[in-house]
Amino acid sequence: MARFTPLRQEVTTALQGLQSELNRLFEDYWTPSRVGGAGSSPVDVSRSAWSPAIDLFETAEEIVLVADLPGVDPSRIDLSVTGNVLTLRGDKLASEILPGQALAQERSSGAFHRQVVLSNAVNFEAAQAEARNGVLRVRLPKQEAAKPRTIPIRPN
Repeated sequence: MARFTPLRQEVTTALQGLQSELNRLFEDYWTPSRVGGAGSSPVDVSRSAWSPAIDLFETAEEIVLVADLPGVDPSRIDLSVTGNVLTLRGDKLASEILPGQALAQERSSGAFHRQVVLSNAVNFEAAQAEARNGVLRVRLPKQEAAKPRTIPIRPN
């Protein structure tokens, strides 16, 4: 028969907390719509060979996504919107293989897939994207109703 000790209770409580946190992380990973909303962070929902680095900026007028896609032909990039999820996918062709033994191979190639949950305040119909020098810039203007306004105050 095992005796109850305070140490055993502390370990059990810590393990239960860890299990709960892992369950939450897996649930968020497989159900990205739960994570959405204003101010949410980027969410990846599928595995890929590599993942481009992105920056996401918000101003009063628009949301701007900047993605590093060095060596990716813009014609091989698919940019789409479903609901309030912006999806960036494509592939980067492998560089030519030179004869001889490879001493290092660190450059990524293959398929990539990123998804970013955005607020519903974006006017997706007016979105614009351009790729230059391996950098993709996506401009997502906000809807008029979502733009900040000042309210004048009348003196008494």
